[in-house]
Amino acid sequence: MIVFVTLLLGLISGVYPIEVTVSGPVAAVEFTLDGASVGRLEHPPWVQKIDLGPDLLPHQLVARALDAQGKEIASATQWINLPRPPAEVQIVLESDGQRAPRTARLTWQSVNGVNPVSIDLTLDGEPLTVDGSGRAALPPKDLSSLHVLSAELWFPPGVTAHRDVAYGGQYGSEVSTELTALPVRVRPGAALPPAPGLAGWFALGSRPLTADAVENGPGKVIVVRVPSGQEISDKLAASNRRLSYLDFRDRMRLGPEDRVRFLSLASSPYRQSKIPAELFGLSRELTSKDGGVFWLLSGYTYLNPPKAGEQRIADAVAVAGLQAAAGNDRRAVVLVLGGHEQDASRYDPAVVRRYLAAVHVPLFVWNLYGAGSSAARAWMESWGKVEDVSTLPRLEAAVNRLKAELESQRIVWLDGRHLPQAIALGPEAKGVEIVTAAP
Repeated sequence: MIVFVTLLLGLISGVYPIEVTVSGPVAAVEFTLDGASVGRLEHPPWVQKIDLGPDLLPHQLVARALDAQGKEIASATQWINLPRPPAEVQIVLESDGQRAPRTARLTWQSVNGVNPVSIDLTLDGEPLTVDGSGRAALPPKDLSSLHVLSAELWFPPGVTAHRDVAYGGQYGSEVSTELTALPVRVRPGAALPPAPGLAGWFALGSRPLTADAVENGPGKVIVVRVPSGQEISDKLAASNRRLSYLDFRDRMRLGPEDRVRFLSLASSPYRQSKIPAELFGLSRELTSKDGGVFWLLSGYTYLNPPKAGEQRIADAVAVAGLQAAAGNDRRAVVLVLGGHEQDASRYDPAVVRRYLAAVHVPLFVWNLYGAGSSAARAWMESWGKVEDVSTLPRLEAAVNRLKAELESQRIVWLDGRHLPQAIALGPEAKGVEIVTAAP
């Protein structure tokens, strides 16, 4: 068995030491990143430095445990810079290599770096005692029968991590059916057939991919708002004296099932994590029942504003892209810009735009003071196309384009787990395109 001790949660780039733990007759561990070899270890400690590169991109990191003859006996995979649970737990079975497992060791990591407040571990439904190091003694069991270890950990503020591991019987390795959700844009006048009619529509290199399902569920919009709600209200509503503020509540609604969340411009670092992790605050889900887009942008304070010098616009957009891709819904990110705001981000906008393109999340950039302002011209150099939302009619037109983008999207579920940027249209595809950062 081989298990990652270092779990890469959130968004990450650069060089990091990656630790695995092994059990059984393991003579070497090989690491591959996106199919290319990046290291080999032949003795403990099983820690390998992995270079993820300077860009934000999805990656597949695989650790393979090999025996003395070089045969693979186990493997473990991590998907990096893709949506993952906010906390994960692994179960490592420990033995002397000759008999049944004698202990189970739990390793865990959460994006906020905190330890679990509660740990439940059961073997075939019977509770086990976990000590301070995360280990639990395993009672003797008949290895001719299958046995299941289940771990459930609770992290504040209400995050749960769960893991099941089986051993004994005829169980050789864990088996799971994995799918990849691919957002596609259906062109006007075209239609997407049901999954059985999508043979040859999608490919991974020269290999065709099988579509298992097509969904048209709710849309998800993550908003990164730089100007304050009061600034937006003063700019857009002040010239409409004939209408009261409440008259704007129902204007510019999205679809009845679409959901909107606002993302903070500042992060909270948690250095207790083995790999540095940062959390950007996220508002509750808002729907059309809460009001239209102008009402949501201007009428409510969802998150505390960042302190001076801590505003990280580009980094927030990258995290918004990750959040938009989570849940595998129709999706978009909206960045609302104002004047000459300072940006203390680690990543520059070009890197972030490439990341959103890789995870297939369209980005809408709106400027409150118009495309002709000096601030807008500066933003265009960083973010590309910037839409003018300096008046209510122009904001309404931008919202309509956002709605049209969401309505054009469908989610195609493809058999197997794949890097999203590696999927392409096949020769039979017609009337569709894979969603990119440019709507």
